Amino acid sequence: MSNPTLRQISMLELIPRAPRKTYAKKLKAQLSDRGYDVDERTIQRDLVSLERVLPLICDARDKPYGWSWAETGLGIQAPAMDPIEALTMSLAHQYLEPLMPSASFNRINIFFKRANETLKESSPKLINRWRNRVRVLPELLRFKKPKLNKDVEQALYKAAFEGLQIKALYRKRGESQSSLRLIHPMGLVMKGSINYLICMMDEDPDQPRYLPLHRFERVEILDLPVHEPKNFNLDEFTHTNNLSYEYSKNLYTFKALFDYTAAAHLIETPLNSSQKTKRLEDGRLLVSARMTDTLQFEQWLMSFGSDVEVLAPGKLRNKFKILAKELIKKYDD
Repeated sequence: MSNPTLRQISMLELIPRAPRKTYAKKLKAQLSDRGYDVDERTIQRDLVSLERVLPLICDARDKPYGWSWAETGLGIQAPAMDPIEALTMSLAHQYLEPLMPSASFNRINIFFKRANETLKESSPKLINRWRNRVRVLPELLRFKKPKLNKDVEQALYKAAFEGLQIKALYRKRGESQSSLRLIHPMGLVMKGSINYLICMMDEDPDQPRYLPLHRFERVEILDLPVHEPKNFNLDEFTHTNNLSYEYSKNLYTFKALFDYTAAAHLIETPLNSSQKTKRLEDGRLLVSARMTDTLQFEQWLMSFGSDVEVLAPGKLRNKFKILAKELIKKYDD
């Protein structure tokens, strides 16, 4: 290919946003892969020329010179973002900000700024009306995010992305001192206000586990590939463990009678694919499902108070009996 315009557009797509940077030699190799046979001198001339009209930055402190898009520059917008796309991005901004690590969110914040610029160019009255009438709300109570060391957080994300082992200082829940661990990151899960690292440890090479990111105090990435169990499936792991405190890994058949008004939402949003429901003559809702034996599920049931009667398993029913007696003791004047 010899079209200089297409070559320059392709080159601009290969330039990262600051603080990352690229070099003429690297661009030459990447453009060659795309079918553009061009020398470094031509690339350097193109960069200097484009720098005059686009928010490109040249780091000339050392040779070879590094090139990047300005951190706050909008870059090339093709195709142009339309108002509906911009409104969608505005909603995504509301949803993603509390979920994503701050450093990663800042990396994509430029796209939300671009959406805001598009909205400003549209009818302000229409945009304000939309924003006053659309909200993204959490399903449950949203807790404040725990404090995270940004360098540690970024290292954990990098290790998980590149499939590299880490050496880390990790503090167990309830303990004041951290201990040194050799860890094999296998994935990341965001749940509510807490982000978890799904991993293996050298001390227990057969049992995957999940560790909250905020309990890591220091992380060193090792130049060693991760070893993970054969046929490990992240979706299966998160479903089985539910990332909650486990009483056991056993599944049990759960049955309970709910007040219909309190639990009618379970008809439209079931606990899982195994759930069965039946409305009884007295108006109550009989619900059954195969569930994981976790503290989180029990706490969810407790939130119904007197609007639920647990029928099975017997062990869980007995727990609620004891709870009811203890509550009577506390509140009986």
